[in-house]
Amino acid sequence: MKTTTIDYLLSTLAIALLLFTALALPVALHPRLAAVVGAHHVLLEVGLFFVGYGLASALMTRLLLHWRPLPTGTHEENSPEFTYWKFLTVIYRLGYGALCPFVPVFLKPLLESLFGASVGRDVALGGSIDDPYAVSIGDGTVLGNASLVTANFLAGGKLVCGTVRIGARVTVGANAIVYPDTEIGDGATLTVASVLMPGARIPAGETWRGNPARKWAGPVNV
Repeated sequence: MKTTTIDYLLSTLAIALLLFTALALPVALHPRLAAVVGAHHVLLEVGLFFVGYGLASALMTRLLLHWRPLPTGTHEENSPEFTYWKFLTVIYRLGYGALCPFVPVFLKPLLESLFGASVGRDVALGGSIDDPYAVSIGDGTVLGNASLVTANFLAGGKLVCGTVRIGARVTVGANAIVYPDTEIGDGATLTVASVLMPGARIPAGETWRGNPARKWAGPVNV
């Protein structure tokens, strides 16, 4: 994936704005924190900076996508859509990384929601989500350890973007991969290490397994 001058310029401007915003709160609170906690104020100020950076990144990501949603489909490497996706990725990945140390595993659904994912109640996220703003997950769903739900992939120098819709009470097994332009119906299961390819649709209640994943009628081991 080629990085251009415009990529560097856009990312630098955005990061500079986010850094300035994140520094505002710890700088403003410095005298009070120093008076209350003494030498420990530095740790609190560093924590406030990272949290502020992450929250500002989430807000910028949401505002950009509200202003200009990322189109689904296939985009050439030199297209404006490819450049826009790289810009969004830099913003949300750095912000996500800034917040991760402060978020326990049971609050991961909230973290994904901050960056645009639609996540229902009682969802367990043991895996990771790429491009969360294009992913929706229903109530009571489980994403197994080291699973990946991604709304993009690169092939032949082109970017492919799509949505991922996962219903309620779905189980995605450990190390499974769910690619863009896919749907998993309510109560369905994608077993361990399976790969749901672009364009696949798992009907409600079915179990799929394999690479590429197909309907499975045998014993289920998720």
